[in-house]
Amino acid sequence: MKSIFISGINILLAIFLMACNSQNDKKLEQALERAKENRQELEKVLDHYKKDSTKLAAARFLIENMPYHFTLEQYYISPRKEKYRPDITLFDGFQSVKRHCDSLTNRGYRIETHHKYDISKLNSSFLIDNIELAFAVWKKPWAKNVSFTDFCRYILPYRAQYEEVSNLRKEFMERFLPLLDSADVKTPLEACIVLRNEIEKMVRYEDTGLSLYPTISETYRSGIGTCEGLCNFIAYAMRSAGIPVIIDQTTWVKMDRGHCWCAVLDNGHFLSFGENLAPGVHARLFSETRTLRPAKVYRLQFEPNLTEDYGKNDDGYAVSFKNPLIQDVTTEYLDKPTTIKVTIDMDIKENKRSNQVYLCNFNYNKWTDIALGYRKDSICYFNDVVGDNIFMVADVPDGNSLRFITAPFYVSTEGEIHKFIPDIQNKSSYTIHKRPEGYKEQHTLSYWDTQRKKFTPIEYVSETDTTLSYNNIPGNALLWLYIPIHMYNQRAFFLENDSMRVY
Repeated sequence: MKSIFISGINILLAIFLMACNSQNDKKLEQALERAKENRQELEKVLDHYKKDSTKLAAARFLIENMPYHFTLEQYYISPRKEKYRPDITLFDGFQSVKRHCDSLTNRGYRIETHHKYDISKLNSSFLIDNIELAFAVWKKPWAKNVSFTDFCRYILPYRAQYEEVSNLRKEFMERFLPLLDSADVKTPLEACIVLRNEIEKMVRYEDTGLSLYPTISETYRSGIGTCEGLCNFIAYAMRSAGIPVIIDQTTWVKMDRGHCWCAVLDNGHFLSFGENLAPGVHARLFSETRTLRPAKVYRLQFEPNLTEDYGKNDDGYAVSFKNPLIQDVTTEYLDKPTTIKVTIDMDIKENKRSNQVYLCNFNYNKWTDIALGYRKDSICYFNDVVGDNIFMVADVPDGNSLRFITAPFYVSTEGEIHKFIPDIQNKSSYTIHKRPEGYKEQHTLSYWDTQRKKFTPIEYVSETDTTLSYNNIPGNALLWLYIPIHMYNQRAFFLENDSMRVY
């Protein structure tokens, strides 16, 4: 997903840097200037509420922050330049949709992606309707104690992430408010639990087969979606009912790819929840299940956190967690994070342009950046990282690609470091059992070569239908078993006391 948003992030960074250099009283005028031809529509909203100071403040909040938000518009385009987006409700499940999309590719269709910024697209009637509907639900018993600031941040917004802006807010209100009224709920948490149970009857986790960014309407009509589609739908539905909700996300460190889920604000604290996992249960399961423990958790806000030094000393590398709409909330979860301090392992000149460094984890067969830190002399620092994981550190001296400057290392829950620097002179023997489904597929065992900065294959000495035996595995090496048929969750591991420890 990161690669899809890189161009959008580059544009956002330029906006953010301009905003950092402006005074707060200029935020609205800057937003209106960026609206260009759409400025008149936004001024209609401000004029509409000129006699209502509270709603005017809400309108200003939306407009001032609109430059940072966009729709990730994706569709297929034919060789004749015709736009087309398949309606997944017309197909019989994942395989049917996938076959259709594969046929489009075979016929010369390709996917186009565009960033449509809210500030230049949304009209006055949409914004006024959204504000009126949001204020209507703010009066409800479970929402009336939500502060104006939290109302603006977690109920008022018309979008959850990068989805196409939806007009379903009124329909969702009419559908869900009677349910909450009859349940006699008094707090956001109580309302969230009731509505979550109802939503579970409406939508479920299932891959749609469509390789396009999901819309709320698609998820609503089809009743299925992956975590991102479900989160966008759930957050929008909750906010439509006056429940303050946000989306949190992580890149897995003990599994491949990543995940996102929702969190409800109740009594000043966010409580995470997900599919089939109620608030309270969700965070506890993440903590108790080793593979689910996130090393970093980030929250996507509607309002950016623009500090005075934002953008200074930046190396130009575009990555999602640099976005000031992204807030690091790792400390809000149950596993205690630690500070990582690790020395670099190569003789490099000081990067006068930037001291930024990136914490990377081996995810989906490559090293993926998951956190931003800084280097001082020969030591790299990363704050609030959950340990019991394997990482490696990189910098980006050219502004484009990661350069690894440490060996891979294991960090304990207390921040203790063990580096995997292969000992070629001290080799060991080990027999690996092939995966049952991949008996006939080639199994390649490799170790991370700190000199060549890549995984290097190790030759086996004997093979059976179910095993591979080695006698030349370098000591203290980080290992990886690659099987073409199993591209997913092929985790790095190391040998300890003649047994395999997988991460």
